[in-house]
Amino acid sequence: MRVCAEAGRKCVRNIQQYPILSCEWIALVDSLKQLSRLVHLEGRMPANTKVSEMQGRNQDSDGTLWDQESHENAIRILVEEAKVNLCLRMMMDYKDWQYDQARRRQTMDDAIRSYEFTEAQLEQKCSMFEESLGVLLWKAFLHVETLQLMDIPMLIQHIKKVLEKSLAAPTNTPLLGKSQESLVTFYFSSLMKHAEKLNNGELLANTREANIIAFLTRHLLTTTSENQSEVNIAAAEGFAAMADNEDFQPSWRSFFDENSKAEFQQLEQHILNPVLSADPDKKKDVRPLIDFFNTLRRG
Repeated sequence: MRVCAEAGRKCVRNIQQYPILSCEWIALVDSLKQLSRLVHLEGRMPANTKVSEMQGRNQDSDGTLWDQESHENAIRILVEEAKVNLCLRMMMDYKDWQYDQARRRQTMDDAIRSYEFTEAQLEQKCSMFEESLGVLLWKAFLHVETLQLMDIPMLIQHIKKVLEKSLAAPTNTPLLGKSQESLVTFYFSSLMKHAEKLNNGELLANTREANIIAFLTRHLLTTTSENQSEVNIAAAEGFAAMADNEDFQPSWRSFFDENSKAEFQQLEQHILNPVLSADPDKKKDVRPLIDFFNTLRRG
């Protein structure tokens, strides 16, 4: 554990924003890959049951990032070093670069001329960057302590842009499980689950203004992911938390027009039913979404 923590802190302190495909950026990819491996390794460690016996600990919760039974040193260090907003900005910068085909081609050509890398090797570095950084953000956003320190409007804009670009360039091949196009569903789910412990009114207003529900609905209806069952669960739980939100309930109509409302109702067959078929015990977790679909049917 101590070795993991020391390695994690060293990797986190290496996180800086560099020009994409620069020498420093390529070196950073290795640190991010090591961090994401630490996160995976810690996720497989047995829980520390002694934590729950600590005096003064709230027995009705799973604990905070600092006093939970799970081992998440890498994510804790990322939060302590105030790097999560930076990681999000780095991801946004990377996706903007990826979307700009001319700029991307020029950077690739310059890097091939400058370093002893083939195009295939550079493509692999790019994939590794997106996957490793994406997983770090996903795991960090599971914790309300992280989101309380986040630039939430920036996160919502990132989700919107990824969804918009995905819808503008549809593909018949399944999305990679750790691509942003797949992981933004998990980001949205975490936002909705923790909304009432954040600035709830502002978060929902930003979600409505960015038309996130309509974009995500269409995205879920028109794409498949390598990890489709996990995406379905994240979507169902996120929408259930949204439906259960005390500020959403009286104003839900303002989040939909007739078209987006009809599309959202298709998620009952497309997302909710597969989740319940695979695990009937999930019914209690997604009960607010089941009730919301009944509300929508009544008009």
